[in-house]
Order: sequence, then structure tokens, then C-alpha cells
Amino acid sequence: MELLMPGFDSARAIFCTIAWVATLLAALVFVISFFTDFDDAAADGADVGMFSFRAVLGFFLGFGWGGYICQQLTGEVMWSCGVGLGAGLLMFMLVAMLIRMIYGLRSDGNIAPASLVGLTGTVYVTIPPQGETGGQAQIAHPNQLITIAAVQQGSEPLPAGTRVVVTESAVGVVTVKSLS
Repeated sequence: MELLMPGFDSARAIFCTIAWVATLLAALVFVISFFTDFDDAAADGADVGMFSFRAVLGFFLGFGWGGYICQQLTGEVMWSCGVGLGAGLLMFMLVAMLIRMIYGLRSDGNIAPASLVGLTGTVYVTIPPQGETGGQAQIAHPNQLITIAAVQQGSEPLPAGTRVVVTESAVGVVTVKSLS
């Protein structure tokens, strides 16, 4: 190895090579992710396993740089391998945990109509009486604030600002009644 990388012993050269190859691959993945949907999960939204490409890449980043730095400081191959292995496992676990957390935040944005029943909200656009259409309500769903078409069975219109509860729900429309 002395011939390929002057001033490097073979262990230092190996750690340095692993570190730089992993760094270049990580930079490439980072740049590609801006232009494509470079994704560890399958297109159908499959669960991200522990051995995703990014997590394995994190291991090699930690192993290469940890081993190289330890080799520079101590010159001991066994210590460098141990530190590299520890740093690699730490990076592997950190990256895998972060990927799981990030993918856990994904949502398709669809809300099941049945999940709206019983939730409260406020009339946004006056809701006409006797099931007539044209009104809207803002419902506080646990994931988001939803503005949705609303009807009611009462005999008087519900003006904007009235507190309501959802009694029935279908796709795109809810039936509400006043809380007062």
C-alpha cells in the first residue's frame, strides 16, 4: 500500500479508502435525492428495514473515518478496528433510526370519513337548514384542520362561527349539529 498512497501504512490506507469511497457515495446519494425519488422503501410504501442502503452506507462512513482517525492518533491496528467498528455501528443505528422516524411521518393525506364522526369544529360558511347544501365546516381532525362541505337537519341555518359536532360522515360531506 505504501506505493499507492505514500506516507500511509496499509491499515491507514484501507481505512482512508473506505472512508472516502463511503463519503463520495453519500454525497452522490445526497445529490441524486434532489433530482429523483431515491428511496430506500419500495414504491408501494413497504416498511424500511434495518439494512437499508443509507444505513449500510452510514456504517461504512463511521467505520472508515473512525478507524482512520484512530489509526492517525494511535497507530494501533486493533484499536483502530475496534473504534471503527464501534463508530460504524453507532452511525448504522443512528441512520436507521432517523430513516424510520422520517418515513413514519409520511401520510397520503386521505382521511377515512368514519374517523370524523364525533369530532368538533366550527361553521366556516353558513349551513342552510333541512339538509340543503352550500355550507362548510372546519373540523379539527387529530392530523389536520379540515374544511369540508357540511349539511344539517335543523330548521334554522347555522351561522359562521357556530360550534358543531359531526354526527354522520360520507366522502366529501359531513352532517353536523350545533353544540349550543
